[in-house]
Amino acid sequence: MGLKKIRSYRIFGIALFDLTLAIVGTVVIVLIAKRIWFPRLKVLNFVIAGVLLAIPLGIFVHILFGRDTTLNYKLGLSNAPKDT
Repeated sequence: MGLKKIRSYRIFGIALFDLTLAIVGTVVIVLIAKRIWFPRLKVLNFVIAGVLLAIPLGIFVHILFGRDTTLNYKLGLSNAPKDT
């Protein structure tokens, strides 16, 4: 199964694979930061923060690199992506 096939499963025009990977990646980064800088605080707070930061961070990174995405298009931040 290739990457195009994996990314073809969508919800509201957003690839589920991309969304899942963004959330998991952000949660991992936030949990590493918690372990290093905030060891006494609750893990759940950092997991929630990671999930809430995933989408805005993804929007920012796609704008920074000039990638047109469905979400950025719907928000009026880019042109329509070519693969839709």
